[in-house]
Amino acid sequence: MTIESKGELIEVSQINSNLSLDVQLEKKNINSGNKQTIGFFLQDTSNNKTIDAKIEGNIIYLSGMAESFSINITNDQLYNYSWIINPKIQFYGTILLDIYMIYNGSKSNVANLSFSVDDNNNKKNDRNKHKSYT
Repeated sequence: MTIESKGELIEVSQINSNLSLDVQLEKKNINSGNKQTIGFFLQDTSNNKTIDAKIEGNIIYLSGMAESFSINITNDQLYNYSWIINPKIQFYGTILLDIYMIYNGSKSNVANLSFSVDDNNNKKNDRNKHKSYT
């Protein structure tokens, strides 16, 4: 089965012999103030029953501040979680994502991801500093 998404496939976690979780991040580099999206696709290769699971994630900023999210998922469907990169919290640097899946009563870490945030305002200011006026 092919996943339809704008995102980049970042991680594939094998949960058991028949079950895997694909994790996609829409952008590896993003500007502060923009929306970031992470996608999840649970695939069951035995294709004989519906699988329910829960995704829990932590978004960890440079300041140490964290934001949490939770999504109930079913196999063979793409699920997305989106949020705005608040420039008041972080306007540059790396944001970390810790992703966990709860399935069959056990919780396991399925992905540790990161992406970069660029500060557009500082880039514009830096460019203006180097201009020469004659």
